[in-house]
Amino acid sequence: MSTIAFLGQGRMGVPMARRLVDAGHRVTVWNRTPEKCAWAADAGAHIAGTPAEAARDADLVITMLRDADAVGGVLLGEKGAGQDMAPGTVVLEMSTIGPDAVTELRDRLRPGIRLVDAPVVGSLPQATAGKLRILVGGEEADVSRCADVLAVLGSVTHLGPLGSGAAGKLVANMITITSFTMIAEALALGDRLGLTTEDTLGLLGTSAVGPFVERIRDRIGDDEFPTQFSLGLAEKDLALILAAGADPSGLVAAARRHLSAAVHSGLSERDISVVIEEVRSRTASSVTTKRGDIK
Repeated sequence: MSTIAFLGQGRMGVPMARRLVDAGHRVTVWNRTPEKCAWAADAGAHIAGTPAEAARDADLVITMLRDADAVGGVLLGEKGAGQDMAPGTVVLEMSTIGPDAVTELRDRLRPGIRLVDAPVVGSLPQATAGKLRILVGGEEADVSRCADVLAVLGSVTHLGPLGSGAAGKLVANMITITSFTMIAEALALGDRLGLTTEDTLGLLGTSAVGPFVERIRDRIGDDEFPTQFSLGLAEKDLALILAAGADPSGLVAAARRHLSAAVHSGLSERDISVVIEEVRSRTASSVTTKRGDIK
């Protein structure tokens, strides 16, 4: 069994760390907001006051954080985990930060510290059930050292050298996030042309995006749907995808405009599916305004 420092106890970090504890691994957790570690004491995990304390005796350090700045600060900043990691420690970077940030992190870690990038595809239900798809980049020997831990969390696809997992995650998220905005635009067009929501969803259900529509149908228009993938994180990921080289005038850029508008409306912490009603509402308002301008 591994001795693990798990840094980051957000929506995904908590169920992932719980699974590792339940599997018998020795787990120490840390989070910038200590209250999010409250589950750990009763579950049998340890709680550290700083990232450095969490990593002191760990042979595997997992980061599951918002963005590259957070990862860099937690590993390399004041009281960062990098201060106390012994040579040979493996850092398993599971956040969505993009391949360039992974390369930069490798350059900044001390010699002798190993790095594997392993972002995940899936949200809370998959994290809780241990059915995440884990996209991995790194040297074979380093990935092998993480195999028992990763097996608790989901299924592994080793895509290639360091940075490959981060690259694969951007490609996967590009499809998922733009699918939400395409469905939003389709429903908005249906509204404008007099189709009911069920009419439009029925048509989309028989199209190429049919399986995705069926998967998210219950979320559409549900103001109480719990956040699984926050809209703010999705907008951040689209910024990474554009920075990585996606067409600046293509689907990703259009999707980001929709998500940015929703973020500015205060919806950052809501589930990404809220963008569908946000786009429909803005489109309806725009059409009404244009008609009202006609004299």
